[in-house]
Amino acid sequence: MSDGLLFAGNVFVQRLDTNGAATGGIIGPINTTKLAIKPEAESKQRTSSKKADYGQAIDDISIAKPTAISWAFDDQPTDLVAMVLMGEVSDINDASGTLTDHSLTLPAEHKWVEVGQKNFAEAGLVVKDGVTPLVPHTDYEVNYALGMIRALPGGAMDAGGAVLFSGQYNARSGKRIKGAVNSNIRVRLFGEGDNLANGKPVQFEVYDATVSPSSEVDLAATEFVSAELSGTAKSKQGKPAPFVVDEISA
Repeated sequence: MSDGLLFAGNVFVQRLDTNGAATGGIIGPINTTKLAIKPEAESKQRTSSKKADYGQAIDDISIAKPTAISWAFDDQPTDLVAMVLMGEVSDINDASGTLTDHSLTLPAEHKWVEVGQKNFAEAGLVVKDGVTPLVPHTDYEVNYALGMIRALPGGAMDAGGAVLFSGQYNARSGKRIKGAVNSNIRVRLFGEGDNLANGKPVQFEVYDATVSPSSEVDLAATEFVSAELSGTAKSKQGKPAPFVVDEISA
């Protein structure tokens, strides 16, 4: 039977609050591309100043240091993106509504101006110069998702000016990440799988780790976005060690 280690498994994560208590549900399994655990130690030496063995070690001991954790993944549900952006997740629940003859001033030089709402419906949207309706895609252009409008070159509002905007904006629901609101993130990492080298089941758990991003999140990347969190595992009261790895025989 092989004694090699090649792990295929399911990794789960749970956020912890500042006191180390679980908050929210368990996320996973997460497509993990790296889960590196490195116990650290610091060497303390006493050296000789005697003539016969000057500079040689008389005593040499190692003192344990915090265990280093590095976790990389390319699954990006909202809760994981929030972790790598040092943020929190909140709900988006914006109601629908209607604007009628809402006053706006289109900037000169064909620059955009925000209407004040987002997620507009194209159908029924009317922009007027006084009482005169303007022609979409000729006199003006609208970014319906962001709720912005601008005058178009050669159109009736080429130089900008005051308009009246009427239209319906749709309800929005979803998740918002409020970034950079935490100085660190505490997580519990655990999972199960198989050692492909010998077929034995393996389980592991890092009870409490404080982590922060060790790489940027490139929202304009041309490949699938990946992220990495790194930090240290802590000793947790009532647990046998900062982390455990179990190989199951039966």
